[in-house]
Amino acid sequence: MRIRFCLLITSWVLRAMILSPCAETLPPRIGDAWSDARNPIVRIFSGQRLDLWSLKPILHPRPPTLTSSNTHGVHNPIDAFVLHHRAAQSILPSPPADKRTLLRRVSFDLTGLPPSFDQIQTFVADPSPRALERALDQFFAAPAYGEQTARQWLDVIRYSDSNGFDWDEFRPKAWRFRDYVIRSFNADKPLDQLIREHLAGDELVAGPPSSLTEQDALIATGFLRLGPQDNSSALFNEQARSRSELMADLVETTSGAFLGLSFACCRCHDHKYDPLSQEDHYRLRAFFEPVRYADDLPTDLARDQSSIQAHNMGIDKQLEPLIKQQAELIGSLKQSIRETKTSKLSPADLKLLSLTKEQLTATDQPKFDALKKTLEVSDAEARKALEGTNKTTHANLQKQIDVLKQTKKSFSLGLLMTDSQGPPPPTKVLFLGDHKQERNAVEPGFPSALDPNPAPIIRAPNPKTSGRRLTLARWITQPGNPLTARVMVNRIWQGLFHRGLVETPNDFGLAGAQPSHPELLDWLARELVNSGWSIKHLQRLIILSATYQQSSSTRHGESVDSENALLWRQNPRRLTAEQLRDALLAVSGELRQSVGGPPIWPELPAEILQANPAFLDDNETRTKGWYPSPESQRNVRSIFLVQKRTVRVPFMETFDLPENSTSCSRRTVSTVAPQALSLMNGPSGIQAARGMAKRVIRQAGTTPTEQVSQAFAFALQRPPSPDELSRCLKLLHSRSIEELCRILLNLNEFIYVD
Repeated sequence: MRIRFCLLITSWVLRAMILSPCAETLPPRIGDAWSDARNPIVRIFSGQRLDLWSLKPILHPRPPTLTSSNTHGVHNPIDAFVLHHRAAQSILPSPPADKRTLLRRVSFDLTGLPPSFDQIQTFVADPSPRALERALDQFFAAPAYGEQTARQWLDVIRYSDSNGFDWDEFRPKAWRFRDYVIRSFNADKPLDQLIREHLAGDELVAGPPSSLTEQDALIATGFLRLGPQDNSSALFNEQARSRSELMADLVETTSGAFLGLSFACCRCHDHKYDPLSQEDHYRLRAFFEPVRYADDLPTDLARDQSSIQAHNMGIDKQLEPLIKQQAELIGSLKQSIRETKTSKLSPADLKLLSLTKEQLTATDQPKFDALKKTLEVSDAEARKALEGTNKTTHANLQKQIDVLKQTKKSFSLGLLMTDSQGPPPPTKVLFLGDHKQERNAVEPGFPSALDPNPAPIIRAPNPKTSGRRLTLARWITQPGNPLTARVMVNRIWQGLFHRGLVETPNDFGLAGAQPSHPELLDWLARELVNSGWSIKHLQRLIILSATYQQSSSTRHGESVDSENALLWRQNPRRLTAEQLRDALLAVSGELRQSVGGPPIWPELPAEILQANPAFLDDNETRTKGWYPSPESQRNVRSIFLVQKRTVRVPFMETFDLPENSTSCSRRTVSTVAPQALSLMNGPSGIQAARGMAKRVIRQAGTTPTEQVSQAFAFALQRPPSPDELSRCLKLLHSRSIEELCRILLNLNEFIYVD
């Protein structure tokens, strides 16, 4: 009977759930724009714009099969794709670069520094087919690898040590994020993990970090803080405008850096080119809606936080009796001063003060309050009245208190983000992007062309966060996302060829460039994911290809493919501003190794210091001014120099250091007269030549022939030719070795990588 009764009840419940008008079923999910006519992108753009290559699934292309006559010089599948793509144009590849040129290229691409003469000699003398692989192992293991790779990535994610805008205040803790990025690349942290940490590192950590991995995850949220920040907005009651700009920066940097899509246009209206609606901008914004600054969140490991708290509690216990004695001393003196003041009052005033609240009349109250105020004694007044033994006792107590307070330990803080407590505020579409004109509310979601449904928010390991950013990060890094792997592969390729397979790294949209080798791009994207998102693996694969190892000779194909889109040669490139400065320091022997930490401040010309309004209007926290570091500390790698948004070091700016308020996907390269003048006559060039000359003399002594050979070895990593040696020896009859060094440091061979 019991079983039958239970079955009966169950059938009634199920029937009620099916028939009840209150038991609503979920609306059917809408498919992507290619398979479902109900998709809003189809409706908005009348079925157009759906041929965008970057939104289509990543293919599984197989390397082309080449004829036996075309397999010469094919080192790996990359070459097969390139040769197959080039076959119709009948363009022959350039010959392989000589070993010195190749190693110099690899050294700058992987470490941003020139190789030493000894490294070149060892590599040239090694006949093994694995010589380059052994050299790569050394470069990948060098700390300079992470510094070079981080420099490229920091461009993309708009890193700066300052807020920007008029005040451009210094951010004292931003360097922790910079060092985290360097550590991550040196450790070959998987790219998908790096992206998740950037977007939602705090959501991955439940409570104080228990490991270095969790500590780095917290620091990684500095990515969310790197955009410009207008601290003056509160003075003009413009906090809402400033918040809206923060949200827009997060949406546009995230979409450009990881997805290769421009969401800036659809902040104000449906996109003019791409299948992106205005709602898509705000659907993406909704993932970031709960965020708040978390500069007060300790990043120390849990055990260290407990140790710091226990230590400080012990100090507080030692402080208690001292503070109590001091308070009693001041309290006694305040009472004495109050009694003295009271004794000087008139009988009428004393009588007035003796009245209760009920006895006071309306006319008496103002005088009563004034009398009370005259009898008040502040701590400062009491301290000022100290004298004799009391003064000595108070001073001794204060000295003990100050000494103990200095022994307190501080928590490590960073430039961080996390979520506010409570339900996230609604995200509303802004008419024309105006924060004062809110329209319909939207839920967190991905680009509607791919998935127009509200995103199912996952539960984050950190119970104090919403899980929204982690949801976004996992979608961005899932293998089915057609964008992320392509975008990151293209950035890696660009770092090794100075030009991506897609020439617009932040714009894979219809207005951006088409991929020059789409099958190769997809094959590399698959390779990246299958390797566990390893950057070093992909770089090694590309560098070991015959395509990368070609010379930069322009003898073949220039008339047919002047832009080298078909990759029939390597692309020569000028050193970046940082590489050039670092190379000058390296060859002069003055490059100072750094393990990171707070940024180094170089000297600035007086005219820049005097012309900057922020410098002239510094504050007590010293965040607006410019504070040069000691000269002995300045010769670090350029990535460790302070980066302010409104002020750039003149030498670096002359050589195209980019503006860093927004993402820089690819640096411009100019050739202008000030560059030659700066390198020849500027302080950086002169200082490098002077240091290099001293280094030459230490190594070669006073023999001119040895000096010339050593100067060439330092600057160009090769011996001089007989003609060069003859000309240089002739020069040294009338000029100094320092002047010869200046000449070598101004050669194209020093400034350019073939």
